[in-house]
Amino acid sequence: MPDRIASTRPENRRGTSRGERRAERRSRSDSRKRRKRFIYVAIASTVAVLFIGSLLVPGGSGHSASSNVNLNTGGPVEILPDDGRGHIEPGSPGGPYRTRPAASGLHWIANPSDLVPTGSPARWGSYGQPLRDEVQIHNLEHGGIVINYDCAEGCFELVAQLETLIPSNYAQFVLAPYQNMDTRIAITAWRHILQMDEFDADRLNEFIDAYLDRAPESVAGNLF
Repeated sequence: MPDRIASTRPENRRGTSRGERRAERRSRSDSRKRRKRFIYVAIASTVAVLFIGSLLVPGGSGHSASSNVNLNTGGPVEILPDDGRGHIEPGSPGGPYRTRPAASGLHWIANPSDLVPTGSPARWGSYGQPLRDEVQIHNLEHGGIVINYDCAEGCFELVAQLETLIPSNYAQFVLAPYQNMDTRIAITAWRHILQMDEFDADRLNEFIDAYLDRAPESVAGNLF
């Protein structure tokens, strides 16, 4: 009698029918699918919990407190306390503010009108008249830099020097006079201020490099 050929089928599967083997493969496939669904549901649930938590935590998506995602807490000047970024009706006073000019706090949101000719936030650019703190703060909230100067006798040379710091399209910069400052020059970003009496390009550029586009509502480009 010829020798019997040894079976290559694993011992645990010898004696099973083709239908039983198909059922076994189908069972294993269903188990893998269930595990994948469990993993996907767990991931989706975690993302949902984190998102909801971000809405509930101060600074998540409301305006009662600032988001610190983009904020530079270091740099060349000390960070100021957060005075919030709530919106108020145009014409309503937002102060008193802790600095002149202000670097955070209540501010207006408005389209250009007789009451707020520049709108709020103001269009980036150079202005011949002072801008209210309630307007400037809105520009700072959007990641902008505001450069104010105070010289009663007029200061064409100083203004020309300050303009050398600003891009030709003024994107994300406001330059304007400001009355009754403690110094001739004040440059502000969100929760930061640098004050000086003499033009110092190195210090001003250091400030700009550290704090431009580092605010709760910074938008890359922001060319409005």
